[in-house]
Amino acid sequence: MSYNKFEVITMATRDSIENLLIEGQHIIQQAEEQLDMSNRNQFLLNEDYTNAHLELEKLSQSIDRVMASANAQQREQLHRFQLVVNEKLNDMILDEIDVTRYE
Repeated sequence: MSYNKFEVITMATRDSIENLLIEGQHIIQQAEEQLDMSNRNQFLLNEDYTNAHLELEKLSQSIDRVMASANAQQREQLHRFQLVVNEKLNDMILDEIDVTRYE
């Protein structure tokens, strides 16, 4: 079976997006766990919390890179996913502000 260059790029983009969304869900789940733990422990932030925050930032950058080669439907899907990632990032940043405020 022979594919033209556009078909290969489209398949690679589709696979990249699917993999990014799957990996991203795992990263978001880890961040939610760290947010929950920090809230239960009166905003004690540890290395796992910091790593989860960094992974969310990397995920956000990856979404931006993949969006550049996505079609309109994929960009919409990635944009919605980016909103979820940004919400978790904002939650983490606000927790960090609360920690520094009450130290």
